Amino acid sequence: MTVEDCMTLMILKFEDYARRHGADKNTLNINQLYDLGTTEFPTICGNAKKEDMLKGIIGKMDANKDKKVTFEEFMCFSSSVAIALRELLK
Repeated sequence: MTVEDCMTLMILKFEDYARRHGADKNTLNINQLYDLGTTEFPTICGNAKKEDMLKGIIGKMDANKDKKVTFEEFMCFSSSVAIALRELLK
């Protein structure tokens, strides 16, 4: 798998979750984002501090506090999750 494949998968996952239970197909609401986090990141969610970690990441992601997450905000979320996951794997 290439890095490009990983990036394509991230795009497809965002679009998949945005289609679920939402009127706006270009953004994720907080519930969709929480579902994505708990489903797609089992290592983080297996951690005893998962609730705090997810709330912190989600809180940072909605930069403009509109209760929606754009693809750009989602990619920032992905970076935060990668950083947290790296710490857990050390």
